[in-house]
Amino acid sequence: MQNSIFLHKDDLETLIQFLNAFPNGTDIVEVIADNSSGIGTIITAKINGIALNGTVVDVTKTIVDESSW
Repeated sequence: MQNSIFLHKDDLETLIQFLNAFPNGTDIVEVIADNSSGIGTIITAKINGIALNGTVVDVTKTIVDESSW
């Protein structure tokens, strides 16, 4: 099964800003599309395994939410 996700240029810039906020982190981001609401798709970005104050954490940010619908 293949799915397409359409992102606005601003959404891509938000993704890059999210990655750049963790310069000692990673260059890889997981993009998650949740369309379970039936209205639209919520896009979140997740960076796995960031060291923060001596603890390894996963960091998630919403890129596209209901406010843009």
